[in-house]
Amino acid sequence: MPKLEKAMDKALVHLGYQQIYKGKTPPDPDPAEPDKDAKDKKKEKMETDRVVPVELLDNGEGVLAIRVGEEQVVRDLARLVSEDVEVAFRVLVTLASLFHRRTVQVRCRKFDVDGSSLEELDVMGHHDANVGDLEHNELRQLDNAMRSRLGDVVDSFTRAEGTQGFKVKKIFRYKRELKKPKFSNPRTARLMNQLERCESFDVVVEGEQHIVKLVLAGGAKSLSYVKPEDVAELEKALEDRPELLRRRKGAED
Repeated sequence: MPKLEKAMDKALVHLGYQQIYKGKTPPDPDPAEPDKDAKDKKKEKMETDRVVPVELLDNGEGVLAIRVGEEQVVRDLARLVSEDVEVAFRVLVTLASLFHRRTVQVRCRKFDVDGSSLEELDVMGHHDANVGDLEHNELRQLDNAMRSRLGDVVDSFTRAEGTQGFKVKKIFRYKRELKKPKFSNPRTARLMNQLERCESFDVVVEGEQHIVKLVLAGGAKSLSYVKPEDVAELEKALEDRPELLRRRKGAED
C-alpha cells in the first residue's frame, strides 16, 4: 500500500494534480463540493480548478485498487503507476452523459494496462443503460442526480468485471489547476477541448493543408482542417500536457 500510494501521488503530480487532503475519513466540509459562486469566479482565469476524490482500496486478500472520481485521468494514471511499480492493472471506467435534458446515458469500459501497453476489452452490454424521465429538480442538481444513478452501475460493473470485496483504506483529495491556453480564435479552443477527450490524435500535412485527425471513443474519426498558425498555437498548448502528447500517433512511450 505505501508503494502504491507513493507511485499514485507521483503520477498525479505529473498529470497536474496537487494533493490537498489525506486521511481515513472524508474531509469536512468536503472540498469536492465547492461553492458554486466561488467556482464560477475561478473558472474565469483557470481552464480547470476542481477537486477530485481519490481512494486507495484493499480487498483483504492482497489485491489493491485506486478509485478516482474523474474519468479523464484514469487511464493515464494507471499507465504511469503500472510503469513505476511494474504491475499490470485492470481499469474499469463508468461515465454518464446527459441527452435531451431528460435522459442520462451510462457507459462502461474496461482496459488492461501493462506498463505503456493499453488494450480495451469487451464489456457485457447489460452494464450500459439509459436512465430517462429525470425530474426537473434533479436536473438543477445534475451532479448529484448523475452520481446517485452511477452508484449502482459502478457496484454492478465492479462485481461482474473486477475483484470483489474492496474496502476503502485511505481517502485523498487532489486539486487540478491548468492555466487556460490563449488561442486567437474560438475554433482552435474548441479543437483543444476535443484533444482533451479523444482516444488518440495526429497532426498531418496533406498537400498544403494542415489536418488534425482525431480518434474518438468508440472508434469514430474526426478531421479538422486548420491553418499553420492554429497548429503552432496547439503545439504550444500541448507542451505542458504530457498526458495528451502520449495520445499522439507515433509518440514514443
